[in-house]
Amino acid sequence: MAKINNIQGFDKVIRNLNSEIAKIEGRSTKGLIEAGIFIRRETETTPPLTPLDTGNLRSSWATSTFRTPEGPSHLIGYTANYAAYVHEMVGGEGGAINWSRPGSGAKWFQAALGRNRKKILSIIQASASIKK
Repeated sequence: MAKINNIQGFDKVIRNLNSEIAKIEGRSTKGLIEAGIFIRRETETTPPLTPLDTGNLRSSWATSTFRTPEGPSHLIGYTANYAAYVHEMVGGEGGAINWSRPGSGAKWFQAALGRNRKKILSIIQASASIKK
């Protein structure tokens, strides 16, 4: 997955979302995976969309599920080595960017997570098991 420490504002979005997810008792791997699938779909259907040039970035979507002492975890993101760079292309020196895919643009991943925070939590909660 791309390092997020160079992406402005992304660390705050992730930190807040992870904090809220950690509060869900009995969260399940199933719920985390379903939330990941939902976000993937959002990056492809609701602008800003994942940019497309050759298709490598979009096809580099990856997930990884694992257990921690706090419970199940699920990583989602892109493995293309330039994913973070493209994510942060908000204009810069040359002015406006001519995105080749209509509706695509910078910060598409951060936007999908931010606008869907409540939906993500709802998906995870719906599959949570009750701790006894």
